[in-house]
Amino acid sequence: MTTPIQVGIDIGGTKMLAIARSSDIHARSQITTGKDFSADDAQKAIDRFIHTLSTPPDSIGIAVPGLVDPHGVVIACDVLPQLVGWQPAIALASICKVNVLNDAEAALMQVVSNIQPQAVAAVVMVGTGIGAAIYAHGMVLRGANGWAGELGSIPIEGKTLDAQASGAAILQELGVDIDRLSDLVAAGDSRALQAIEQAGSKFGLGLATLINLLNPEAIVLAGGTLRWQGYLEAALESVERHSLDDLRAVCSIEVSPHGGDLVALGATRSILKC
Repeated sequence: MTTPIQVGIDIGGTKMLAIARSSDIHARSQITTGKDFSADDAQKAIDRFIHTLSTPPDSIGIAVPGLVDPHGVVIACDVLPQLVGWQPAIALASICKVNVLNDAEAALMQVVSNIQPQAVAAVVMVGTGIGAAIYAHGMVLRGANGWAGELGSIPIEGKTLDAQASGAAILQELGVDIDRLSDLVAAGDSRALQAIEQAGSKFGLGLATLINLLNPEAIVLAGGTLRWQGYLEAALESVERHSLDDLRAVCSIEVSPHGGDLVALGATRSILKC
């Protein structure tokens, strides 16, 4: 007898990762995305991945870097604007049950599987953009419209946190692409390292805001921007300066051990929560 297969899809600003999990299957596929990546591109990539599996999946969780309405329609996505209007749950309805959700919330689904139900915790994603998802006393805090966690939109010194601390902000500040930034960092370019450090410091202000507002026990960080030399260190120093001592003392801040798989893994779990 075959065991159920859960598929998780993480669609981000630079890549799309698909994984399939069961007791005896672990498949994965990754492709490049970008600003021109469309809903049709995503749908075709998902279809190709599903057809590589030995049996159809029992569920598919799809995580996107934007806002999703209660019907699974992508209604806002600054990172990948051509996904707006996409309705994957309808397109894939003939195959299996589908859940579409924000990428930070998907990451949270994986994180909360290992914490106490009464904990207060947050996941913060920092990649092309910045977003958060919050868990408190056994519940995901989604807000009145289901869009709570737009950490990248908070104002910091006249600009949004996204505009100052995200991966996209670093690239824009330097006028380079991600490959060139990698070269500059490897060469020890002072301007590039300074831009990364400054962005990290601003990111720390966002984390301090979460700590001061929510008094969480844990904040789990994930996303590609964390890998840049000096970014995380600057963020943690900023947290020390700008969060209240008593609140910071009870809050652990850790980078997810799941690395780039966190969102896709959480997406496989999300179908059980919807």
